[in-house]
Amino acid sequence: MYIEDTKETVLGSAGHALELKTKTQNTANLKVILIENNPECYHNLREVIKRRWPTINLKEAEGAVESNTSGIYLINKNLEEALTDIDSLYLGNSLYFFDPLRSVEYKTISEVASKRMRTPFKTGTEFFIFSFTSDWFLGRDDIPPLPTTTDKDLWSIQETRTVQQADELFGSNQWRKSILVGSVSIKESERLFIRLYKNRLHRWFRYILPLPFNPKNQQLFHLILCSNYEAGVRRTRDAYSSITGNPKYSPSNEEALLKFRKLHPTLFLGIIGNRRPLEWRILWKIIKQHEGSLCDYRCNDLIREETDKELRVKALHWLLANDYLKLVKIDNAWEHQMRRYRIKWSTVKSNLEIEPPPKLRPISPQQLKLTKLQTVEED
Repeated sequence: MYIEDTKETVLGSAGHALELKTKTQNTANLKVILIENNPECYHNLREVIKRRWPTINLKEAEGAVESNTSGIYLINKNLEEALTDIDSLYLGNSLYFFDPLRSVEYKTISEVASKRMRTPFKTGTEFFIFSFTSDWFLGRDDIPPLPTTTDKDLWSIQETRTVQQADELFGSNQWRKSILVGSVSIKESERLFIRLYKNRLHRWFRYILPLPFNPKNQQLFHLILCSNYEAGVRRTRDAYSSITGNPKYSPSNEEALLKFRKLHPTLFLGIIGNRRPLEWRILWKIIKQHEGSLCDYRCNDLIREETDKELRVKALHWLLANDYLKLVKIDNAWEHQMRRYRIKWSTVKSNLEIEPPPKLRPISPQQLKLTKLQTVEED
C-alpha cells in the first residue's frame, strides 16, 4: 500500500501474513488463506506476491485446496464459495482478519462465526475487525458522514447510502436512535458507536477489545479483537499498553482481599492456609482477566477454578446477591439460556477500593516510531 503522506510503500494485512509465513521459523503448520473477490484487487495481490515472494508456488496456491501442501491459499471467489472451498481443511486455532474498504457487513461476521463456533463461545477462534470509526462522523473523500437526524426526509441521497451501510455493519437499524442525534460531540458519538458495535459482536464473543489508533488529525480507527479466551485478550491489551504508554492494569490483590475478608468473614470459615473462597477467586478473575468485566458460568478460567457447575453457579449468584455483579441483557447467537454478568464497579470501588481498567488512549504513528526507536536503543 502506498502512503501518500509519508511517500512510502508498506505491506498490507495480506503482506504481513505472507511475510510471517515465509520469513519466520517454525511456521510449517501455519496456514495463510487469502480471500479476495474483487478481480482487480486479486490481480494486484497476485502481482505483488510474484515480485516480493517469488518462492511461493502460485499454481499450487491457486489450485485445489485438498492437494495444496504449501500452506498458502489464494482464493478469488466470494465469501460463501470460499468458505465452502476451505471446509475440507483442518483449521485449528484460527485468526480471521476482516480488512474492509470501509465496513464489514454483520451478516459476513455471522456467516464466518457460525462455521467456526457450533457451541456457545467456543475458544480457538479470534476475529480482528478493522473499523474506520471517525469516517462515519467526519466523512472521507466522496463518502459523506452520517446525518445528525433520524428524519429520513432530511437526508441527502449520499447520506441515505451511508445510513444503509451502517445498517449493514450493525445488522439492524436499532443503532439509529442513539447515533443520529445532533446534541453530542463527534468524540462522544464515536465512543457510543463503538460501544453499540461491541454489543452486537458480543452475540458471538465474550470479550471485545477495540484498540484505538490516531493516524492523523481527528481521524480515529479501531482494530477490534473478538475472542473467547480471557488470558489472550488480556495479554493483547497489555502489549498494546506497553507500546502506547497506557498504564498496565494492576490492582492490588492483597489489599483488596483484606477488605473482602473483613466484609464477608463467614466465607472464610473453615478455610486454612493460602486457600481462598470460590466467590473471591471468581470475582478476582473477572476483575483482572475479563475484558469488559463480562462473565458467565461457562467461562474457561472459571471452570479451571471450580469444575463443579453447580458450585460455580452458586458463587455467581452470591456475587450477584451481594451487588458485586449485575445481570446484562446481551443475547447469544446459539439462543442458549445463559445468564451473563458484568462487574458492578460502584460496589467494587466502595467495598474494595479498586478502580475499573482505564480507557485506552489511541496510538499515533509518531508514538509508534518513538517506541520502536527506544526499543532499539535499549537492545
